Amino acid sequence: MNLEELIQQAKYARSAFKEEIGRGADEQAKMFYKTRELQGLDDDAPRMDKTMGEHPLVYRIRENLGIADRDAMEARALLGMEMKQTPGGRIGQLGGALGADIIQDKSRSIWWLLNAAQAAGNVLNDYGLKKSNPSLYGSTDLNTPFNINDLKAAGLTRLTETGREVPAEGIYGANGRAKRRNYRSGMVAALGAPVGFAINQGMGLMTPFGGYEGYEAVVPNAQDPSKTDNAVLEVASKYILGRTGNLLDWDEFKKVRPDVSKGEYNAYKAFKYDKAIDVNPFDDGNISLPGGVLRATTDGIHGAEIQFLGRSLPVNTALVPFLSSVAGTMAGVRRGRKYRKGGEFEGKVDPDAVKRGLMGGSAGALGGMAIGNTIESERRKRNEASNQAYYDTL
Repeated sequence: MNLEELIQQAKYARSAFKEEIGRGADEQAKMFYKTRELQGLDDDAPRMDKTMGEHPLVYRIRENLGIADRDAMEARALLGMEMKQTPGGRIGQLGGALGADIIQDKSRSIWWLLNAAQAAGNVLNDYGLKKSNPSLYGSTDLNTPFNINDLKAAGLTRLTETGREVPAEGIYGANGRAKRRNYRSGMVAALGAPVGFAINQGMGLMTPFGGYEGYEAVVPNAQDPSKTDNAVLEVASKYILGRTGNLLDWDEFKKVRPDVSKGEYNAYKAFKYDKAIDVNPFDDGNISLPGGVLRATTDGIHGAEIQFLGRSLPVNTALVPFLSSVAGTMAGVRRGRKYRKGGEFEGKVDPDAVKRGLMGGSAGALGGMAIGNTIESERRKRNEASNQAYYDTL
């Protein structure tokens, strides 16, 4: 490559960089929705799909590696956002995508999507829903032009309170054609409620009048720190901020948790607040990743537990209900037998999928809570008996 060609490639790089770094969230969102349209899907999508689909550095790297989604590439081409063909253009485009990532917090938004147990649970539940029934995020072409007269003729309109005629609920336009969302996005979002409940109760966030067993209230009473005088602020602190109270002092803790010895109590506090990195679970049953992002123990005051960003997730009382709720939701949203391959209504939308999903998720959460609490109760009984037998020998 001679000097003149190098100068030309540098110009391509500079132009592509300016073009790419100037694209904002609005243009990336339009590109994502155009991709969904080309795929015959609704605008509504699993959270992680949307986050990654609108991440410029991710889709530019995938394009250059030859593994990008073809519909997404076509959507970008239709919007004038296609991958550059010259070496300089590609380098500039990648540089601009990196700059946009930094300026617009695209990579950090992935972490923000996962930086709480409830949020991470929602992402996992979204993935399960998509695998069990992809049509939850799909739409149906109504073979009707998207204008109010044709929609009215097809019976696809409704009147507002002011008498204005508008498309019926769930009807929208794509490329001038009328489409109906298979399921209302709000109802699909509601499928996360049983899973959220399972996680929140396991984390001790469903106690409005005080702290979880053995813990202080977030807004403690001066005389009894396990209780609160301000239930509204207690609920707000737990629900909005995700806060939990500290462990009670030993003298108070042992009154409600006689199954835990003082040695176990102190060992748990040391585990909970120790900032040292420990990646070997085979020596003491504990692990602790850098920054305290994830910790785990096989024998804490709750039995086996995982701590995510300092929030305790006991296996028995949090993870068992969570997993059973996800499993119940996934089983519930599967297409009914008549709507599966070879069925009478194959290819059609199963109208009861969301209702079954809510029922399955709720049954899974409640069933998992019953099983998990039973296992935890038996564990505590055995531990209390063992501790008492030890004290009797003293």
